Amino acid sequence: MNPHPQFSDDELKTILDYVFSLKPATKTEVSTPTGANEGNARKPTRPGDGADVEGVHPSYNLTTLHRPDFRPRVGGLAFLPDGRLLVSTWDSVGGVYLLDHLQGDSSKVTIKRIAAGLAEPLGLEVVNGQIYVLQKHELTRLIDHDGDEVIDEYRAICNTWQVTADFHEFAFGLVYKEGYFYVTLSMAMRLKPGVKQTPDRGRTIRISPDGHYEWVNFGLRTPNGIGLGIDNEIFVTDNQGQWLPGNKLIHLKQGEFHGMGWAIPPDGKELPVMTPPTLWLPQNEIANSPSEPTLIKDGPYKGQMLQGDVTHGGIKRDFLEKINGSYQGAVFRFSQGFEAGVNRLRWGPDGALYVGELGMEGGGWSWKERKYGLQRMKYNGQTTFEMLAVRARPNGFDIELTEPLSADLDVSPTDFYIQQWRYVPTSSYGGPKLDQEEMMVKHIILSNNRTRLSLQIPGLKKEHVVYFRLSDRLRNNNGKQLWSTEAWYTLNAIPE
Repeated sequence: MNPHPQFSDDELKTILDYVFSLKPATKTEVSTPTGANEGNARKPTRPGDGADVEGVHPSYNLTTLHRPDFRPRVGGLAFLPDGRLLVSTWDSVGGVYLLDHLQGDSSKVTIKRIAAGLAEPLGLEVVNGQIYVLQKHELTRLIDHDGDEVIDEYRAICNTWQVTADFHEFAFGLVYKEGYFYVTLSMAMRLKPGVKQTPDRGRTIRISPDGHYEWVNFGLRTPNGIGLGIDNEIFVTDNQGQWLPGNKLIHLKQGEFHGMGWAIPPDGKELPVMTPPTLWLPQNEIANSPSEPTLIKDGPYKGQMLQGDVTHGGIKRDFLEKINGSYQGAVFRFSQGFEAGVNRLRWGPDGALYVGELGMEGGGWSWKERKYGLQRMKYNGQTTFEMLAVRARPNGFDIELTEPLSADLDVSPTDFYIQQWRYVPTSSYGGPKLDQEEMMVKHIILSNNRTRLSLQIPGLKKEHVVYFRLSDRLRNNNGKQLWSTEAWYTLNAIPE
C-alpha cells in the first residue's frame, strides 16, 4: 500500500523518475570513468565473481517468520525483554505489531497489531521495557494503560524538528545509547526554487529522555541506517545522489560535515571541508540504498559489521580497522536470498539476526520490485571459504582468508585484479570515479598456514578506494571456490 497517502502511486513514480533523472546544470571536467569490472578485468563468470552472490550465505540458515496474511514492509524492529518481537510497518496503516512464538514452526507465529496511524514509523527501540517509535515528525512513547497490550496513549517525547509535506523528509532510527536516542533526518527533494532546507535536514540528532535534542553531525542526504557497530560506536549509512558520488558508511562524531551541499551549517558559517567516510560503497557495485548497520555477534566474522540494502538487495559485510585514529576498511558481498530489499537488522535474544525487508509500490526503492519480508538468519557453524579481512600495510595490503588455500596451488600477481580511484562530491546526482587506474602486484608472500596473502602494491594513494578481484581459480583444500572474489577498501590513510 502507498506509504504516502497524500500522493497517488502515479505521482510517486513521477517524483522518483524526476529525482533520478536530474543532471548537472554545467559540465565538469572529469576523467573518463569505467566500472570496476571493465578495463582488463575478466567478465563475471558466476554469482560471487564480479557479480552478486546468489542465495543465502552458506554459514547461515534462513527462516521466514510471517504468515501469508501478514506482509510487513518493515520500518523498525525491536525486542521486548521477554523475547517477543515488535515490528513497525512503512505503509498506510503505520502499524506496530507484536510477534510471539518465533522459535520452531514459523506457521505458529502469532501476530497482534498493537498500534496504528503512525506517520512513517522507521525506527523502534525498547528501553527498560518501554516502547519508543520514531515517526516522520516525532519520537513517540507507546503506552498500554489497561494491560491488554494494545496501545492506549501515544505520548510525544520530542517533535521539535521541522517537517514539511516533502515526501523525502524521512526520520530514520532508532538507536539508544547511554541515555540518549539517536535519529537521522534526510534532506527534502521537492523544494520549489528559492526555498531552502529546514535547519535540521541532513543531520544526526541526539534526544534526551526529557525531549531536548541537539545536533551531532550534518551534511547527510538520505541516511537510512543508524546502528551500533565496532567498539560500541554509532555508524550511519548514506545514499548516493546529489553531492554524494557514492554511498557511504560513516562513523558518527560530533561536529563533522559529510558533504551534502544543501546542508545549513549549525554555526551559520560557510560549509567546512567534508570528513571522508569510513567506507565508500560504490553505487550499483556493492550498494544502492544502504540501510541499518549492525555489529556481527557470532561466527568467524564476530566483531565485524553488516548493513542491508533496500535497492541493491541483500546484506554486505564490513571489516574495519583504525589507522591514525580513524576507522577505514573493506566491504564484501555477504548474502542475498531474501524476500525483499533489506531495511532493518536486529539481533534477537536467541542469538539470531532478524531481517526486516521492504520495497516501494510502483518501483523506485525496491529490490526486484519485491515489497515485504521478515526473516531470521542463524549461524550454522559451517565455514565458508572467502576473504575474512583486508588490512592496509605501508606498502600494500594483507588479505586474510577464512580457510587455507589449496596446498597444490601456486599464487602469482596475475591472480589479483586491482584498481584505485577517488571521488569528488559535486551538485550532480552521483558522480564518476576519478583518476581511475589499474594497479600491479609487485610481490606476494603467502603465510605458512596459507590463509594470509601479503601483497606489495606500488603507487597506492591515500583518500582513494582500492578494488580487489581475486582469481576464480583460487580454491581451498576441498576444492571450493571463494564465496565472493571481490572487496572494496577505502584507503583514507596509509599506515606508516
